[in-house]
Amino acid sequence: MRYAFHLTIRKGLEDEYDRRHSAVWDDMKRMLKVAGISNYSIFRDGTDVFGYWECTDLDRTLALVNGSEINARWQKFMNDVIITSPSERTSNGMREVFRLD
Repeated sequence: MRYAFHLTIRKGLEDEYDRRHSAVWDDMKRMLKVAGISNYSIFRDGTDVFGYWECTDLDRTLALVNGSEINARWQKFMNDVIITSPSERTSNGMREVFRLD
């Protein structure tokens, strides 16, 4: 299953967003892997952020991520940088409209 998301960061905090993601906590990375996430990438264009990852069971993965204490801490840590609400950051994601294999 492919999953993509979009969020918006606060203008002027683009470098801070990048800095925090250059040092993602080891516990956070472990939790993402345990949740079944692979091929995870984040792209930024100005204040627009697009993320992409893959998993085998989206409902299970989202339940594990959204129910984890480490994700709750990460979302709180990022609140001052990100405009998009925490509940929208790991919701159902974006709808795929084109794919080339």
